[in-house]
Amino acid sequence: MAKKKELDEIYYLGYFKKLYESWEESTHKMMDIWFNSSLMERAIEKSSEFKDYVQDFMEQSLEQRNVPERNERDKLLNTIDSLEIKIAKFEEKVEGLETKPEKVSPKTKSRVKKSKDQKS
Repeated sequence: MAKKKELDEIYYLGYFKKLYESWEESTHKMMDIWFNSSLMERAIEKSSEFKDYVQDFMEQSLEQRNVPERNERDKLLNTIDSLEIKIAKFEEKVEGLETKPEKVSPKTKSRVKKSKDQKS
């Protein structure tokens, strides 16, 4: 039974291989005729003209919309990155100050004691 299933698979895959080879051969013949045709040169020329037209239209549209240039965007990204670094450093300093106990100067201690004594 396994042998029959294996043979069926081989036959099935062979069928698609023949089908693909047939398609490939007919496509090759058709492309050969098409590429050697004088109409192909004209089609390529028109295609190139259309590509140039689309590219010019896109450039004009972008100019009218005032889209920033690549170097302007890069400068902006660099500025943002440097600001993020500065903010991170500032946050670290603030966290460091929050975790440290408040330093009391000798003058402040004596004032605190006097004010406590005076209240008593």
